[in-house]
Amino acid sequence: MGAVTYRDGIAILQLIVFPFVVAAALFIWKRTGWRIGSKIWRFAVTLGLIRIAGSICSLLTISHDSYNVEVAVAVCELIGIAPLLLTYVGILRQIDMDQRMNPRLVKLLTLAGFIALALGIAGVSTADDSNTTYHADGMVKASMGIFLAIFVIVILACGWLYADLRYHMRVFQKRLFLASFLSYPFLLVRLIYSAIGDYTTNHDFSVIDGNATLYLCMSVLEEIIAIGLTMILGLSAVMQRDFVKLAQEPSPERTGLRHDMDVAV
Repeated sequence: MGAVTYRDGIAILQLIVFPFVVAAALFIWKRTGWRIGSKIWRFAVTLGLIRIAGSICSLLTISHDSYNVEVAVAVCELIGIAPLLLTYVGILRQIDMDQRMNPRLVKLLTLAGFIALALGIAGVSTADDSNTTYHADGMVKASMGIFLAIFVIVILACGWLYADLRYHMRVFQKRLFLASFLSYPFLLVRLIYSAIGDYTTNHDFSVIDGNATLYLCMSVLEEIIAIGLTMILGLSAVMQRDFVKLAQEPSPERTGLRHDMDVAV
């Protein structure tokens, strides 16, 4: 059995923090409504579960280090970016209760996130196992490019929505805007870390065995701070008296039925 390293300590930190993230996200999800909230807060729950799974895989390397375990760690590290970003896409949906933004934008961003996720998983899973360490391939780089584009669009959309609502916002909307604005700088550093690791050959930014201090400061802590702020302010938002649950979008069948009834009348 190997000794516990600095990097294993980082995995233990994530194991301690992310169960609280999952619990907080589930509470917010319940307050929002299980059905409509699934389009928003399930991503934060998913992020927490992925980080817990990744930490467990990382700790497995203490006694059973192998290429497959390293790939599992890399997969968990990469796919966690998707629910992290989609959480903030969902927050825009929660804020925009009057649908001032085009609903297609949120749907397209969510779809793009899933496409990037699929590309990333495929890229990591088909990596050349003749190497002793993991290296990002073309699909992983494409995935990272999509994630970066989503982040830029989310910032622009949030800025536009804030400008449109700033004179007539509810308290809960202000809390969610604050959660987004405070988190964006930490998300930026987090994405820069991953982008350097994917697009360069700088070994210090390797997701598997790079510089542990860089990984802690530019990835793990940035992510913990961002999602932690979001959970704290999200909890505050859904506990406000003026909190408004989103209306469930009508299904195509109901929409068609209502149209037929209107025509009949």
